[in-house]
Amino acid sequence: MYEAYPITLHRPPERFDYFHALVGRLFCPMDIESRLPAGQEFCGRVETAQLGEVRLAKVATSPCLVRRRREDVARISQAAYLVKFQTRGEALWRQRDREVHLRPGDFVLCSVSEPYWLEFRGPYEMPVLALTTTAMRRLTPDPDQFLGVRLPGEEADCGLLSSFVAQAAARMSALSGPMIRRVEANILDLLGGVLAARTRASRPSAAQQLAQVKAFIGARLHDRRLGPTLLAAAFGMSTRHLHSLFESEPMTLSRFIRAQRVQAARAALENCAAPPRSLTEFALDFGFYDLSHMTRSFRCEFGLTPSEVRALARGARPD
Repeated sequence: MYEAYPITLHRPPERFDYFHALVGRLFCPMDIESRLPAGQEFCGRVETAQLGEVRLAKVATSPCLVRRRREDVARISQAAYLVKFQTRGEALWRQRDREVHLRPGDFVLCSVSEPYWLEFRGPYEMPVLALTTTAMRRLTPDPDQFLGVRLPGEEADCGLLSSFVAQAAARMSALSGPMIRRVEANILDLLGGVLAARTRASRPSAAQQLAQVKAFIGARLHDRRLGPTLLAAAFGMSTRHLHSLFESEPMTLSRFIRAQRVQAARAALENCAAPPRSLTEFALDFGFYDLSHMTRSFRCEFGLTPSEVRALARGARPD
C-alpha cells in the first residue's frame, strides 16, 4: 500500500510540527530540530510503500538535525533496522561513536534500538528501508558490525543497490501486485550480497551467539515478553537452537533470564542512594508481571522477599 504525506499542504507554521510527529509515527520516536534560517518556510514530502516484509519510504525536507535519544529508544517495543540511502544532498551520521559523511549514492545501516544522530545541512532526499531484526539477520548474522559504517556509492555493488533503491522509491506509487514482490526480492538480494561481501564471518560461532543472546537479555530485562519466542525471532533462529546454546551453561535459558532479573532488581533495591519507590514499581521496571511474581522469584533465588532485601540494605526491620 502506497501513501504520500505532502508537508507543503499544511500551513507554514504547522509544517515542521507535522513532519516531526509523522516520522515518529512512521519510523520511531526521535527528536528533530529545523536548521532553516529564521523566516524561511519548512517544506518537504514523505512517501511510503509496503513491499511485503520490507517497508520503503522516501523522505525529502529542508535542513534538519535528527537525534534518537536514549529516552526515545526506551519507548519502542520491537527492535528494527533502517537502511538510509543518500540520493540528494549530504548528511553527517553518527552511531556507536562512529561518524560518517554521506554523499549521494552512499548508504548506512542503523539500529533503532540504539541512539543515533543525523544532520542534514541543506535540502536532501533519502530513501529508507525498514526491516525487522529477523529479516535483517536473514541477510547477515551480525548486522551490528555495520552500524555507523559508510557503504560507499562509488563501489560497484553498493552503487548498484543505491541506484536500484532510488529508482524503486521514485516509482513506488505505481508498483502493485507481483511487481512489488519482485522489487522487494531484488532489494533484499542485493543488500544481502553487499553485506555478505563485507561481513567478518559467514556465521558467528555458538559462543558468539550465546554472548549476543546474553547481552540482548541484559538490555531487555524490563520487557515482560522476554523469553524463547521473542529471542528466537530477534536473532532469526529456532527456539530449539536457542535452547541448545545454553546446554553447556550452568543455567537453562529461562533460569538465566530469571536470575538476571532478580539480580538486577536486588541491586536496585540495595542502592540506598536511589530515590524511594514502591516495590510494585520495582517489579514492573524489571519485567515482572506484578509484585507477587517478583516476590516468588526472590524467594526462589535468595530465600528472601523484596521487602526483606530492602530492609537489610537499610539496616532496618522488614516492611
